[in-house]
Amino acid sequence: MIYALTPVKAAQAVLSRMAAIEINAILQTGIEVLDKEAQGRFLIRMGQHTFTTKSETPLLPGRAYWVDMAQTKEGIIQLHHPHPKPLLLQKSFQNLFDEGLLKTFAKKEHPSASLKEHLLHALSAATSKEQFQNLTQLLLSLHHGVVTIPVEKEGRRALLQMRRRKREGDLNQKSVEFYAAMNNIGPVEGRISQGGGKRHLTLSLFYPKSVALLERHAKELEGFDRVEIGLNKSDIAPFWDASSTTLLDIKG
Repeated sequence: MIYALTPVKAAQAVLSRMAAIEINAILQTGIEVLDKEAQGRFLIRMGQHTFTTKSETPLLPGRAYWVDMAQTKEGIIQLHHPHPKPLLLQKSFQNLFDEGLLKTFAKKEHPSASLKEHLLHALSAATSKEQFQNLTQLLLSLHHGVVTIPVEKEGRRALLQMRRRKREGDLNQKSVEFYAAMNNIGPVEGRISQGGGKRHLTLSLFYPKSVALLERHAKELEGFDRVEIGLNKSDIAPFWDASSTTLLDIKG
């Protein structure tokens, strides 16, 4: 399969392919920090299990993290390399987007405008305060130049974000930057660029196991003249994340 010409279509296809790879790969564990206890210990929830343990890095109660987990000879569970998950990943946007709708956006000449129209329609039909507030966050993201698309399928959540490169127009230009938060791979930052008749894909990940996984599947990311997959040792932050800001704070 050769991806269509626009970087937006290519990014959507890459992320869909990565999601398919991720479903069959259990690499990173997700936890939620419930409370901070004495002597640097934290109350942790992992799935249906709750336990107390230590972390090599201070954690914030109420936040969700990706972590590497290890068990000592004494049977004590230890957390390593915690990376905060985006706040938007903890919010529910069920049935807001599906794969068909994502493909439709990718084909549009102005994807941002199409997304805004879709969000405003969903906002007018919101049936709860929580749903209204969550949709507001997506519109605020768009207001700050970031296309944010949450995906929820079969109980799995992912977050996709795209933004244009500097000095370019709408997303459908020669290059696009994207960010993905994926359950079992962790955070991903990427760039698709084209020039001189060639297209390049660059992916940066936080966890070495995730880098190794995508390197094994690099040939499945077809349609690129060059694919670079590397490790980013610092946190990979979303381009825009949720806040307490509301639509009333938008100026202009």
